[in-house]
Amino acid sequence: MRRQLLSILLASSAFAVAAQAQTPDSTANAGKSVWQGVYNEAQAARGDTEHQNNCTSCHGTEKYAGDAFVKAWVGRTAFDLFDQLKTTMPDDNPGGLSAQQYTDIIAYIFKVNGMPAGTDTLSTDPEALRRIKIDAKPDKQSASDHSGRLLLAVSHRRLSQPQPMYHPHASVAPTAAR
Repeated sequence: MRRQLLSILLASSAFAVAAQAQTPDSTANAGKSVWQGVYNEAQAARGDTEHQNNCTSCHGTEKYAGDAFVKAWVGRTAFDLFDQLKTTMPDDNPGGLSAQQYTDIIAYIFKVNGMPAGTDTLSTDPEALRRIKIDAKPDKQSASDHSGRLLLAVSHRRLSQPQPMYHPHASVAPTAAR
């Protein structure tokens, strides 16, 4: 029993350390979420103008706003969106806009989807765009609060409901339920 408890505590500690390791410094290297303000208001305003000049003659925002946007783009990157727009839009002249015009339109799309503005502009650099993740809207709790609650719930569940452990030298009687 002590070994099981020690194993559970060690596993819980490792999980807590891994959750704590996700500091802003480590996330900067891994990427940034669109929910961290990856564009600014001026860029979104330029994007609105570019959208009106180059996009609204064929379509509105229905294909890249709300649920349609979430279904198509969550889990992808800002570069994926940039590449899609650049290779397919405008319909009559794919790739006909400058990189800045495309990123301004992306800033506008992010704003339409309720993603917050920040202080920096969305970069035209492909590598920088690849590091920006299009994530689902986070809940109101911070990630660290959520990780802590998850850790406590997992630890509590494991301590209150012991689970059978595999051990290579233990003999286990076969059961019909397996």
